[in-house]
Amino acid sequence: MKLIWMSAILTLAAAFGIATIGRAEETEMSNWAYGALALDNADYGIGTIYYAASYFEGENLVNPQTADAYTAEELEAIKTMNGSGKYVAAPEGAVVGMSVYGTDTIYWFDAEGAAALVKHADPLKLDAETGALTTQEGEAVAQAISEK
Repeated sequence: MKLIWMSAILTLAAAFGIATIGRAEETEMSNWAYGALALDNADYGIGTIYYAASYFEGENLVNPQTADAYTAEELEAIKTMNGSGKYVAAPEGAVVGMSVYGTDTIYWFDAEGAAALVKHADPLKLDAETGALTTQEGEAVAQAISEK
C-alpha cells in the first residue's frame, strides 16, 4: 500500500514541480476531475484520488497506476473526457480530490493543500467528518476547501 501511496504522491509532485472505472459521458463541467487512482483503503479512509482539469495542464505527469509518465494518447483521452477513469465535477480552485472510503463524499484540496500533502511520503489519513488529511500520528497536513 505504501508503494501505491508513493505513486500517487509522485504524480502530484510532478504536477507541482516539487509534484473507478467507467466511460465519460458527454457533459458540461466548468472544472472536471478524473479518478486516476482507486486506493480503496479503509485504514486511510480514502477511496479514489481525483485530479482536477488544471492538474493535467502540467508537465511530466506520472500515471499513479503505473508510475510511468502518461503517454500523449492517454493525456489526450483524459483531457477530452474519454479516459477510462470516472469523471466528476470539481469546485473551482480544486486541484485534487479524495473520496471518503465507502461513500460518495469527495473532499477537495486547492494548490496549497495539494502541495502540503506531497511533502509527506508517509501514507496520510482522511478524516471522513472534517476532510482533514493527517499523518498516522494525527499531525494535521491539509484541510479540504470543500466537500461534494
